[in-house]
Amino acid sequence: MNIDLTYWYLFPVGLVIATLAMSAGISGANFWIPVYLICVKLDPLVTFWLALITMIFGFGSGVVRNIHQGTVNWYLVRQYLIPTVPGAVIGALLTSYINGKVLVFIFGSFIFIYGSYMLNSCISSPKEPVRHNKVFWGIGFVAGFLKGLIATGLGKLIVPGMWNHEKVRHPSEVIGSAIVIIFIVNVVAALTRMNHDFVGVLMDNTDTLSSVLVFVLPSVVIGGQIGPRVIKDMNAAHLKLYISVLLIFVSLLIFSRLLL
Repeated sequence: MNIDLTYWYLFPVGLVIATLAMSAGISGANFWIPVYLICVKLDPLVTFWLALITMIFGFGSGVVRNIHQGTVNWYLVRQYLIPTVPGAVIGALLTSYINGKVLVFIFGSFIFIYGSYMLNSCISSPKEPVRHNKVFWGIGFVAGFLKGLIATGLGKLIVPGMWNHEKVRHPSEVIGSAIVIIFIVNVVAALTRMNHDFVGVLMDNTDTLSSVLVFVLPSVVIGGQIGPRVIKDMNAAHLKLYISVLLIFVSLLIFSRLLL
């Protein structure tokens, strides 16, 4: 195995991405996919899988930090795993039958639409939050399906329904719970993608993948410890605004990649 030191820049990039993802409770794939596509120039299918693997380590670190600081609502975690896990399995199985560029387009379109919607909700007059005790099972299934298909969409879809749940005591619990759910579903989605043909593709890219992971994995583990500290005292409205701007920016990067 030969380590290519030209990928050293992924370490500081990984610190920033992991911190942003952990503090926002959204999938790090939103940021890793454009990095792997545009900077590392990996095949789209390999990119989505590598993004999942990267998030397993980053979110795993975030899980430990959130459990330690008591910002995980285990009731919500259990309830949302029921629909998201089977959704992720179905989505991951379908990736073998869809062209990689189509998956990239779906990814870019999804995060642009969602980022624009969230930005609009931040700018418009806020509605009085209504406390509820609902678990949005249908949304959870779709969220899991998107995670399996395009390695993102899970946190974006389930977090809004969790914000005002009557069992949530502080916004940091929503983020902490989402991180645990995303971590578990990431593992399921990554393992489901590992069919015989795809394993062969990974073997052909062993040197590149090894070189990338040497710098990425320690950075996301460290960032996974920093992010939960950032969110602990952050204003919820400001958090939603910064998430929306980031998502729109990432979607523009993705569309620029498709035009190359």
